[in-house]
Amino acid sequence: MSTLDVALSATAMWIVYLFATTQFLQVTWKNFRVTIGATFQRRDVAVGIPLGIASQLVLVNVVNWPLTRLFPDAFSFDEVSKRASELVDGARGGWVVLLALVVIVGAPIVEEIVYRGVVQPGLVASWGRSTGILVTAALFAAIHMQPVEFPGLFAFALVLGWARHSTGTIGTSIVTHMAFNATGLALVVLL
Repeated sequence: MSTLDVALSATAMWIVYLFATTQFLQVTWKNFRVTIGATFQRRDVAVGIPLGIASQLVLVNVVNWPLTRLFPDAFSFDEVSKRASELVDGARGGWVVLLALVVIVGAPIVEEIVYRGVVQPGLVASWGRSTGILVTAALFAAIHMQPVEFPGLFAFALVLGWARHSTGTIGTSIVTHMAFNATGLALVVLL
């Protein structure tokens, strides 16, 4: 799949996500930002960037370490980063910029609006804090449809859920997600 195909399919999916989200919440675009808790403060950047980098470099490795010992072929770095490597290998020249925009900017914003802005508050209100955050994290990890990535993404989604719940907004979770994706993309490009 070319970088343009990835960008177009992601954009189409995001439009559907955002349309469905506004319909589900029964809010106008004017009230949408307040409804999902989309506010940003300096602390979002100060906390989110190191939290995202640490989640990518430390948390995912800690979670995957026992799995790499039990299943060395399935959970090797190459297998866990295979999808990202394929995306990077398919991007050349200016397409790298488009890929970075999709992975580092678009995906975190849309996914945090949907999962931490809509799904998590609804589940927390219905099932309580712990269950709501756990189920949202499982949905987030599962929607990526990569079983080898599930453990790391699930753990990372718990971090995002905690950030959303503890701050009451999605600002920190968006910045954390952006830093996580940027670090992951940089690892694949550099290694």
